[in-house]
Order: sequence, then structure tokens, then C-alpha cells
Amino acid sequence: MPPNTESEPTIPRKIVTEEDLQARLKQGQAVFVFENKVYKVNHFLDKHPGGDLAIRHVLGRDVTDEIRSMHPPRVYEKLIHRFYVGDYVPNLTHVRLAKSKDRPLWSERQRLEAEWGTNFSVQAFDDAIGQLHDHHARDLAQDAKDQEGLDAVLIRDAFRRLEQSIKDRGLFQCNYYRYGKECCRYVLFIYLSLWLAFRGTATWHYLASAVFMAAFWHQLMFTAHDAGHNEITGKVEIDHIIGVIIANFIGGMSIGWWKDNHNVHHIVTNDPEHDPDIQHLPFLAITTKFFSNIYSTYYKKVLKFDAFARFFVRYQHHLYYLILSFGRFNLHRLSFNHVLFARHVRTRRLELIGIMVFFIWYSYFLSYIPSWPLRVAYLFISYMLTFPLHVQITLSHFGMSTEDFGKDDSFPAKMLRTTMDVDCPEWLDWVHGGLQYQAVHHLFPRLPRHNLRQCVPLVRQFCKETGLRYYMYNFSTGNGVVLGALKSVADQVGLMNDVAKYNAKVWHGDLKKSD
Repeated sequence: MPPNTESEPTIPRKIVTEEDLQARLKQGQAVFVFENKVYKVNHFLDKHPGGDLAIRHVLGRDVTDEIRSMHPPRVYEKLIHRFYVGDYVPNLTHVRLAKSKDRPLWSERQRLEAEWGTNFSVQAFDDAIGQLHDHHARDLAQDAKDQEGLDAVLIRDAFRRLEQSIKDRGLFQCNYYRYGKECCRYVLFIYLSLWLAFRGTATWHYLASAVFMAAFWHQLMFTAHDAGHNEITGKVEIDHIIGVIIANFIGGMSIGWWKDNHNVHHIVTNDPEHDPDIQHLPFLAITTKFFSNIYSTYYKKVLKFDAFARFFVRYQHHLYYLILSFGRFNLHRLSFNHVLFARHVRTRRLELIGIMVFFIWYSYFLSYIPSWPLRVAYLFISYMLTFPLHVQITLSHFGMSTEDFGKDDSFPAKMLRTTMDVDCPEWLDWVHGGLQYQAVHHLFPRLPRHNLRQCVPLVRQFCKETGLRYYMYNFSTGNGVVLGALKSVADQVGLMNDVAKYNAKVWHGDLKKSD
């Protein structure tokens, strides 16, 4: 028989325009765009392993880069098709041209480091961090203006090439040898802590034991971070169990809370209303936007800028490290609140058991410390000396932009605008856990942290091609930038207080209005 030359009838694909997309959104449909296709995920929101807020914050937008960066390929190659509703056709009403210019990537760092002085009197300290903030703030402001003229399509294409280049180099593959080395370090720290506590005879033995316990928790949390991002095995179920063992059973924290919190942070980085990682009132405020009693969509409450907050924020650049040293206590509170009261906790019973086991074994361990004063000292030392971990994370964000450029803002541009990297010698990577390269990490959250340093030159080249700015400072300068940003907000509180006092005097007739 002759071959059938008739073509198969084509099935017309449903077209969804930008107007259709926004109309669906107003009707309550949970829709977004991925790879020029529209997906509706209403029935999946509560089942999303990363929490429903991580999805709700991107509805009505093209989130191709966000999905590709935060999920393994099998999710968007095999699973997402179940939610397909049609092909997306944007409104091409205007085209923005890319600015072809090379930006100096290192001049900011060199200039600021030269001005970051060593005179640490209170006034000299305030002046130094104020100058650092002024320089850095001008760079951020210029960056915001320049990004208005960048082509999102050009950036996305370059970002895809960057991703492929990293894949071709095998950098998305986990280096288990590095984990082997880290495990040796973990065992050493916990062994020294236990040996000094059980065999100790002098006060300094117990205090040294507390220091090594803090070092053990500090280092181990980097691996819990990897498990939360599915960077270890790449399998959600296995990495989740690893995370529960490390975070809950050994550290007393909820890995479920961390995922819920951290995924939102990666989607809406440095957004005052949405990012829980910068919502620290009444103790810290990184922008004057917090003065307006904003509503936190994560905590579902108003963050009040009351008299208590005004006091702490006015001195926050001096209290920054002290406040962060209590971070571990706060993590216990947040973990219990999540496990006990959150609507959807993936393994609620297992996580709760893990946290309870932690408090049992740690309380039993403390009972071997010979006196109550030493036990209290041990508790505070072992907890408060984990503060470098909190400094590490806040350092990369507190001094960066909090501006939202809307749904047309490209993912790479947003991550590079809201995140800085911290430069350090390679032999110090173990102290930072490799996570000092937060900008690279935010661009590729599934990239194993042991490989982040190798991606820095690739990201710098990507920024040269696209006109984006890459922020990197050394550790001391980065601290100065953050402290300067905190001081800038604190100064505004002082100004508000001065104005209030002046108005009060006018009101009571102590001053003439003409004065």
C-alpha cells in the first residue's frame, strides 16, 4: 500500500496573552509563566515542598529563571506539565536596548578598603562606616538607574549560557570528598567538646568545651543548609531526612521552618514586606521603610515601629553583633512556632520528636557540668559563639538594595542587586562554609557550596556581558558597609526624635514658632 501522505491534523494550542494572564490572576487563579507557557497550580500550593508563599510571591509573572535555579531538572522537565493551561504571548509594546559598557567590578572594593580605617574610637568608627555607606549607597543608586536601560531578554540569554557553562564544568555535581573532610572536622569538634566536659577538672576545661560545642553547631549548620537546598544527594526525600537529623536532632532547629523561611527569602530577597530574613524589628531595621509599620506577609502581622523599636534601632550599628549573638535562642522560638502551629509541616511528628530529643540529650549533657553557674555559662557560650553564622548571612544582604523593580525585573539582576559576595583567602573557606559567595548562591541555589568559589570568575564575566554590577568586598569592608547602612537608618531615627522634641517644645510654648 502506498504510504499515507496526509498529515496528522494539528491540535490548536490555547494562547494566553498578558491580559488573559492578569485576568486569570484577578479571578483567583494561581498562574505563572515558565518557558513561555502558562501553568495553574491552585491545587498544588499547599503541597509545594518549599511552602505556598514561595509560589504566591511570583504569581502572574514569568518565573523561568527562578524555577530553573531552585528545582532539579526532573521537576520542570517531567512534573510541571500537569499544570499546563496554554502558551504565553507577551505584549511586545516596547523593547529596551542593552547598554554595552564594561563596569569596573573591583574599583568599589579597592576604594572602600582604602578608606576603612583602623581607628576604632566611637566617633572615628561612626565616621568610617558612614563614609563606606555613602560610597556604597551611591553605587546602588547608580546601579538602579542603569538597570532601567538593560534588556531583560539579553540578560536571560546570557544567564542561560552561564548556567550551561557551569553545568559543562561539572560544578553542579556534589563533591563528596569535601563532605568527608568536613565530617572529620565535625567529629574533631564534638570529640574535643565531650572529652573536655567529661574529663575536665578545671573551669577552663568546661569553658573550652562550650567553645568547641559552638564550633560544632556552627559548622554543622552549613551541611543542614545544603540538605535544605537538596544539594547533597539531589533527592528531596533523602536530603530532607539528612536535614532533620542535623538540624532537629543535633541542633534543636526545625529544617521544615528553615525551608519555609529560606525559600521565600530566595524569591523575594531584601523585600521589606515579604522577606523574613530582614524583618528583625524591634531590634534591627535595614531601611527606613520599616518606620511605616509595614505588614509582614510571612509572619502575617504588622511590624510595629514603636518606642521600643525606636530605641534599639537608634543604636543598632553599635548593638549589631550583640543582637546577633542571641540568634540561636530566637531560632528555637521560630522552630517551635512552625512545628506546632504551621498549617502544613511535611514531617511534623518527626521534626517535633527531633527537637525534643535535642533538648533531652543537651540537658542530660549539661548535668555533667559540676555547678549551676558553670552550666549557665556553658549554655550562653555554646549558643552565643555561633553568632558568626548569623553575621555571615546578614552580611551579604543588610547593606544591599531593598528596592522592588516590579514583575519585569529579571531574576539575575534582582539577585545581584540585593546580594553581595565576601572575598577571603581560600584557606578560610571552611570558616565561612563556602557561603560567603552569597551572590553566586542566590543565582544558583542548587549549586553545591564547595563549588561556589570556582563560579566567581564566570559570574564576573556574565556581569561584563550584560552590564550588571557584581558586588564583592572583603570581610572587614563588608562589615563596614553593613554597619554603615545600619547607622544611616539609625541617624534617621535620631532626626525623628529631635524633630519630635522640637515640636513638643513649640507646642508647650517654650519656643517661638519663628525659631
